[in-house]
Amino acid sequence: MARLTRRKALQTGGSAIVAGLAGCSTLDRGASPALRLGEIEVENLDFRPHTVSVAILDDEEPLYWTEMDVSAAEPEADDSSSVAAAGSGSFEGFPTQVEGCLLYAWRDDQPTSEWEAFDFGEVHASCLGLNVHIGGVQRSRTGDVSVWYTTNPNACETTDDRG
Repeated sequence: MARLTRRKALQTGGSAIVAGLAGCSTLDRGASPALRLGEIEVENLDFRPHTVSVAILDDEEPLYWTEMDVSAAEPEADDSSSVAAAGSGSFEGFPTQVEGCLLYAWRDDQPTSEWEAFDFGEVHASCLGLNVHIGGVQRSRTGDVSVWYTTNPNACETTDDRG
C-alpha cells in the first residue's frame, strides 16, 4: 500500500480546491442584478425625540453620512407604555448602488461601539429597503437602535430620482 505523504496530500487538496472554485465561477453567469437601495426610513418608537445618524461605507470610505431629527413617539394615553404613533422620517440623497457596502446607524451621541451595523453583502436580493428603528414596543428596548430590511421590489420604484 502506498503511503500518502504530506506533499502529495497538499497537491491533491489544492487541485480539489481549484477544481471546486472553477465550478463556482460558472454559477455567476445567471447571477441576479446588482443590489440597489431604494429607501432608508426612520421610525422612533421611543417617547423621547432623537437625532438619528446613518453612514454608508465602501471599504471604510464614506459614501454617505447624514443625520435627522426625529420626533418622539406618541403614547396611546398619558400613562400608557403603548405607542399610538411613531416619530418618523426618510433619508434622501443616499447612493442606490450599495453592493459590498456597510451601513451604520446610531442615535444621538452613542459611542461607536454601540452603533448598529448592516452588511449589504449578507443580503441576496436585487432591491432593498431599510428601516432604522429607535426603541421598540417593549419598554425594555427604549432607545435601542436596530436596522430592519425588506426585499420588496416596490422599495426601489423611485430610486432613479435619488442622488
